[in-house]
Amino acid sequence: MTIHSSNILAKVYNAYFRQILAHEKERYTFTGGRASTKSSFISICIVVLITMFPKYNALIIRKTAKSLRHSVFEQIVWAIDLLNLRYTTERGTGFKIPKSELAALPITYIRKNGTKQQIIFAGCDDPEKIKSIKVSQGYFAILWVEEKTEFTQNELQNVRISALRGGDTFYIFESFNPPSATRHWCNREAATYDPNRIVIHTTYLDIPPEWLGVAILHDIEQTKATNPRAYENIYLGKATGTGRNVFENVEIREITDSEIKTFDYFYSGIDWGYYPDPFAFSTVSYNPRTQTLYIFDELFLQKHSNFDAFSALSEHMEAMGMNIARDRITADSAEPKSIADFRSWGGNVRGANKGIGSREASFKWLQGLKHIVIDPARCPHIADEFALYEHEIDKKTGEIMGGYPDGQPDHGIDTVRYATETIWRHAGE
Repeated sequence: MTIHSSNILAKVYNAYFRQILAHEKERYTFTGGRASTKSSFISICIVVLITMFPKYNALIIRKTAKSLRHSVFEQIVWAIDLLNLRYTTERGTGFKIPKSELAALPITYIRKNGTKQQIIFAGCDDPEKIKSIKVSQGYFAILWVEEKTEFTQNELQNVRISALRGGDTFYIFESFNPPSATRHWCNREAATYDPNRIVIHTTYLDIPPEWLGVAILHDIEQTKATNPRAYENIYLGKATGTGRNVFENVEIREITDSEIKTFDYFYSGIDWGYYPDPFAFSTVSYNPRTQTLYIFDELFLQKHSNFDAFSALSEHMEAMGMNIARDRITADSAEPKSIADFRSWGGNVRGANKGIGSREASFKWLQGLKHIVIDPARCPHIADEFALYEHEIDKKTGEIMGGYPDGQPDHGIDTVRYATETIWRHAGE
């Protein structure tokens, strides 16, 4: 099959594409920022390799099975359609794509001689299941670890040992957006020399703007203008952390629907804003036994009047199975008119009990938790704020300043502080 890469791949990937087809290395670690199309490139490589080598099968994993269907599965389907490789009876060859919503079902490549190869999708909720995955023909030559930061080093080592057997040629693709903390194991590991690995770092700047679309480009420019450090981390893929993180207990990972169903109680908070400061809302849950805070819902709005924000929030909460008139929301008490407006329209909103030392007390409580788990897909703004929030440096002395910075983006953090007020105030008694 001939690939006209100029029509399919961004130029930055052309040389890497040739290296992969030539199997110059076994591992390919992709560390780009958002909108760098690294997942699209990997999916094209996997589809092409399957068609080129009759013995190859591919295993694609994410941390949880639930995230497979609407991420890597759809990405592979996209690559198959881009290359016009769906199976047809007239052609007698191509990829057969299951219609079931169960992403664990494989995509099967059927050759004209009747042999079959598989692309299998698996979550690592139970690592033992990986050992039981088998293919009837050939072997797993290809492994794609998407969102590598969701895993531990030991988990991935066990997956590699379990999956990559029975052959002598292997491809390991790893993709992730670098965490802000330079000490994160994925950042450290990517910086460690491996003679059998190529590290490929790309950003949206390497991609033709027309491929990205107006919406994402607007968000990029907005982030660049309002939060340069977040822009560098999110879109340039730089580890911007300096070791001064206020929150050392943040865990960025998916929070599944099944997890949310086990939560006993929801706590919600509002930080008022219009522009450039946003109207911000979050919903969290807390497990006192494990001292774990789960942040799984957010709503950020720009240029919304109080009534428009109320209407948008009402619809948002309803979609979450909540009710703005029933479920209590704790809001920043600095805007009594906004609270009064929401209450007059039926919202169950009350002001936070601010007082001397309350801000410090809430931050200290958050820092003292064993885990602050944040879902980056459900709460992208809050995940970024917690991960990037750092102690400031005294410009005269160069020493780390005490207290908690005021001026860094913290609207989402504030919603969490207000939402959990009844918890941390009680904890301090």
